[in-house]
Amino acid sequence: MSKRLNRWWKFAKEVGSHIEGYTVPQYGDYPDDQMTNATVADMAHDIRRYSNRAETNMRGREEELRDCLKMAHYACEIYLKRLEQYSAEDTEGDNG
Repeated sequence: MSKRLNRWWKFAKEVGSHIEGYTVPQYGDYPDDQMTNATVADMAHDIRRYSNRAETNMRGREEELRDCLKMAHYACEIYLKRLEQYSAEDTEGDNG
C-alpha cells in the first residue's frame, strides 16, 4: 500500500469515528437524519463555511480538526448524492 493511501485510511478512520461518535448520536442516522434531505448546494455551503472558519483558528485546535472531519463527511455525501443522481439519469435514459 502506498504511503499516500495509508494516510488516507488513517484519516478515513478518524472520519468514521467522528460519524459514529458525534454525528449519529447528535443528528440521527441515514435515512432519518438531516443530511439525507440536504441538497448538494446546502452541503457545499457548509463545506465553505467550515473552510472559512478554519482560517480564523478562533475555536481552538480540537474544533478546527473536527471541522476538517465535517468537511470530509459532507464531501462524501455530495459524492454519493451525485452518484445516485447520475445513476438515475442513466437509468432514465435507458427507458427513453
